[in-house]
Amino acid sequence: AEAGLAAEKEAAAAAAQAADERRAAEVLAVAEEWTEKLQQAAIEAEKAVAKATADESARMQGLVDAANVERDENFQMYLKENKVRKVVHNKLIEMQGNIRVFARCRPMVAQEISSGQAVDVTTFPTDEDVVIQRDSATKARFEFDAAYRQTSRQSEVFEGVKPIITSFTDGYNVCIFAYGQTGSGKTYTMEGPPDDRGVNFRSLEELFSLCEQRSDKTEYTLTLSYLEIYNETVRDLLDDTPRGRGGPGGAEEKKLDVRQTADGNVVPGLTEVPVTNIEEVMALMARGTDNRAVGSHDMNEHSSRSHSIMTINLVGRNIQDAGTVRSKLHLIDLAGSERVSKTDATGERLKEAQNINKSLSALGDVINALSGKKAAHVPYRNSKLTFLLQDSLAGNSKVMMFCNFSPASYNCAETMCSLNFAARCRAVELGQAKKGSEGAEVAKLKRMVAKLTEKLNGGGAEDKSSKSGRASLTSPQRGTDSPARGKR
Repeated sequence: AEAGLAAEKEAAAAAAQAADERRAAEVLAVAEEWTEKLQQAAIEAEKAVAKATADESARMQGLVDAANVERDENFQMYLKENKVRKVVHNKLIEMQGNIRVFARCRPMVAQEISSGQAVDVTTFPTDEDVVIQRDSATKARFEFDAAYRQTSRQSEVFEGVKPIITSFTDGYNVCIFAYGQTGSGKTYTMEGPPDDRGVNFRSLEELFSLCEQRSDKTEYTLTLSYLEIYNETVRDLLDDTPRGRGGPGGAEEKKLDVRQTADGNVVPGLTEVPVTNIEEVMALMARGTDNRAVGSHDMNEHSSRSHSIMTINLVGRNIQDAGTVRSKLHLIDLAGSERVSKTDATGERLKEAQNINKSLSALGDVINALSGKKAAHVPYRNSKLTFLLQDSLAGNSKVMMFCNFSPASYNCAETMCSLNFAARCRAVELGQAKKGSEGAEVAKLKRMVAKLTEKLNGGGAEDKSSKSGRASLTSPQRGTDSPARGKR
């Protein structure tokens, strides 16, 4: 009985253990099943989230793309409207005679980089706008007729000048000048190196090209003069007499001054050379450049110490009706404004800087006076420069200005001064330029007057005396009546 009872207990224990094992296996199977389901659910959830994210990203990207397209369309519309506005604006300033202003930024130079203040403070939102980052919180925006970046090419810059050269050949007086601090790239813009010529050379090259194109209808005569204003003294750059002493044979350097005449402000005695091609002009330009005053200081190794003015006088005669056009082209490279604290100029260089700044200040006074609608007096006579440019600034010329400036934070103050001056210049209304032309009838009458004058000055006296003699022989009574007639 005990053995049977023990066997039953063992059997019950084995059955219980087996049941436990079955339950454990069932629990494990259920756990594995749920684990697999949870893993599958997690995978499905990840897929759903990824799909939702992808769909949202696609939707957002679609919105971004649509916004970009709309932005581009709006920008193109802005450019189109801006172009139309610019055309209208150009017509308006043509009527008002505003000074056209082109701003040009030069690249960084070694002195700026070594100063530790070589941060580029310039941005160009459009082809007409310049923004200067004055400090971390302040920006200044300027709008001009064109704004050229540091990478601009000489040929690109000249494209803006071409139309005004055409106006010159049409009979309008034209004045083009470059303004800016010393070392800002004025001489580079106006003259340029031999392998990349500037405005002066390209303008004259375009001028000769236009004259050639019109040669079947118009005969052109061109003369060139070249002067500098150095320490308020006018110098003839085509006069090879050594400066400050007598020339060959004891010849003295010509003493020149600006004079006001019925034909405008001129320099009597200035050398004027007829030119017929660009090669002759190049030779004269090289001759004048060799005679020009230059020097060096801390800001510019080859600093112009004078204002140079190249002038072309044009006379065009229409072959068919003898109508005549007369015009004058000034190409001006102004000496740069200087801060003695930066240039460390002393002695003669300091005197030159003082005269340069004085004449540029006088130019600023003239611009300020012209900007005022009710200015009673414009101080043209305060310097030789402004007195010579009176014809151009008084309203009978088309005037174009290049404002050259530096991009570096080192020169930010000077850049702001230059751009502010340029903005004031652009606001000046000189009045619509008048064409210097004479119709065929006027030309005919002038020729008749010239012939009659020549006849009177030449053989007129003899003819008069012979006629008087014949009259006294044939009509003696007239001679006796003459005093009475004169008395009556």
